Amino acid sequence: MSPSSELLARLKYGATPWNVWRREHPDVALVLDGAVLDGMILIGVDFSGVSLRGASLHAVNLMNADLRGADFTGANLVEADLICANLDGAILEGAQLREADFLGANLKNARYSASDLTGALHLP
Repeated sequence: MSPSSELLARLKYGATPWNVWRREHPDVALVLDGAVLDGMILIGVDFSGVSLRGASLHAVNLMNADLRGADFTGANLVEADLICANLDGAILEGAQLREADFLGANLKNARYSASDLTGALHLP
């Protein structure tokens, strides 16, 4: 299943318009499985509860992002900036997290078994 082109287009405008749209459409189930978001700057984005299974987020900036309950199963987050991100309850199982930076990130209740954390920075 490919991610919705409408959802991906919304993300191209950045975190602020995305977050406004999310607040206006709280009942929309968000599935971005397999999306390619490499290198995007998504500081403060609200991806809470979003499915990003198998997505490519290589070197994405998710600083201060709300990732509570997001599903990153099998996703590529190599070199991702997760500084001060809220990953409470996030599913990171089987994710590639090599050299990701977790400085100040909340990993409470996050599940990351079988994930590659080689070279990851600032793990709690």
